[in-house]
Amino acid sequence: MSSATQADAENALAFLAQQWLPPTPENYTLAYIALTEPKSQIGRAVNAITEGGVRIRQGEADEIVTLYASENAHAEPASNNDAERDALRHQTIKLGEVASSAAAATGAFTRDLSAEAEGFAGDEARTVQIVTRMIERSRRAEEELNAAAKEVESLREELEAARDDAERDQLTGLGNRRAIDRHLQRLADGGRPRAIGICDIDHFKSVNDRFGHGVGDRVLKLVASSLAASCAPHFVGRWGGEEFLVVMDDEDQDSGMALLDAARADLSVRKLKLRENDEPLGVISFSAGVAVTSGDHGANIAAIHRADTGLYCAKAQGRNRVLAS
Repeated sequence: MSSATQADAENALAFLAQQWLPPTPENYTLAYIALTEPKSQIGRAVNAITEGGVRIRQGEADEIVTLYASENAHAEPASNNDAERDALRHQTIKLGEVASSAAAATGAFTRDLSAEAEGFAGDEARTVQIVTRMIERSRRAEEELNAAAKEVESLREELEAARDDAERDQLTGLGNRRAIDRHLQRLADGGRPRAIGICDIDHFKSVNDRFGHGVGDRVLKLVASSLAASCAPHFVGRWGGEEFLVVMDDEDQDSGMALLDAARADLSVRKLKLRENDEPLGVISFSAGVAVTSGDHGANIAAIHRADTGLYCAKAQGRNRVLAS
């Protein structure tokens, strides 16, 4: 589970504890939506009740869930983003069930321990019997909690896989625009300097027009794998179409240009043959622009625009080159 998702889950459980509400699946979902989507109908309704430190009662929570679940049943079909949120909510409901089950098992065990403790004043045989039952209950409780822990780990892996799919370009396997934005935001939050390069495949349209999109897709995958290998361990993502974005952490303009120029040279020696006649496609090259920044996320956007300007200058000067801007 990502740090953000894990924190959201922990915050939802903490919210329920503060409100004296049990961690049932319905309550957990209510808390999760209220905290992660405060402007939603559920978020606004919960905030209206809890504003000023007032605790929300179970009856009020049930009314909110019933009211807005009913409204959502008649809503318009979900967009892709809504579908992703629904999938996440489904996983959080399952997580809430696991947490509720573990809490119930622990609570039952605690009550049994308290009841058994009252009999400790008896004879030695009675004490042995009580301790034996306590040990057996302890063993069963441990098994139930271990099973719950495995379920939570399974849910974590499912959420990680879902996030990875949502941030990966299906054709090339590189990070997509969402992954690029997330990576740039992390660097901006940390105040890390970075060189940003935009690479555009030269004459890509003519490849598609002459040989078809199947060959074009093979070219895209070849360039993607070549850039990823040449620029490792730096981040490489698909910016869109035949453009790729390379984020070089802690690199200045000169070193960033040198890295991309070496990647350009590496690509030029890679060969791609046509499947129909086994003839070579010819040299595949890219043009690139590079810009550096160390500011906030707004500075990222400005650097990308500057890199794009450098890219177009490289195209204008004959292609197959890297320029700074």
